[in-house]
Amino acid sequence: MIKSNWKWAFLLLIGLASIISNAAAQDAAAQTVAPPSAGCTPVLQQPVAPGDIIDLKGPDVPASQQALGINWDYSWTVRKDDAGGEIVATFDTQIISFAVPTTDYAENYYFEMLVTAREASLCINQACMTFPIVTPGQCSISTDADDQICITDSDEYEYSTADTPSQVNQRWWVFKQGEVPANLEYNGNANSRVGDGSSINIAWDGIAEESGTYVILTGYFGKKSPFVLQGSCQKQVVIVDVPLNTITVT
Repeated sequence: MIKSNWKWAFLLLIGLASIISNAAAQDAAAQTVAPPSAGCTPVLQQPVAPGDIIDLKGPDVPASQQALGINWDYSWTVRKDDAGGEIVATFDTQIISFAVPTTDYAENYYFEMLVTAREASLCINQACMTFPIVTPGQCSISTDADDQICITDSDEYEYSTADTPSQVNQRWWVFKQGEVPANLEYNGNANSRVGDGSSINIAWDGIAEESGTYVILTGYFGKKSPFVLQGSCQKQVVIVDVPLNTITVT
């Protein structure tokens, strides 16, 4: 009777050991095949012009967390193209500014932000976004007006381009030929400025002080960094003087 009980106890121990061994193996296997974190899916933003500035701000600490004495730490990473691209900048502040290069810029810049509760480091959150970098392209000025206009003409004529690209501002000037500045600036030549946007209306009798050739000039500029010229185009208009009214007796 004692031998029989001992035999059954031995078999029970073997069975328990087998169950424990199988469970451990399953846990190890589960840890091996567990899928990695899905990561961050970036939000695609509106295009930005080369040389412009991208300003971003992380979230504010809510009043409920401030009441608990909680602070947040911010960690930003800027990469070329996507999440696997070359790191070009890092920041550790809530508000950041990134100046897009004017040359040799990437087609896209990927921004990733990590926000961590300083007092509880396992409380962490993430967000990311992508900004395409796009030039405004070529422009050309079109109009129904003649290329020669009388200096006393009071009619308004429209001069226009295609719609202004979303990533830039567009501004217009009129200069006398020979007075066009070598470097066009967004806030420069205020006396010659005639409008903003993709079209303007001009009554030449209010602009041309004398006859001659005038240059209508429009330029594209970055929105956050308006001093960076992104492209321009121009059109010439000849302003004709009123003929003389002298009568000569011969």
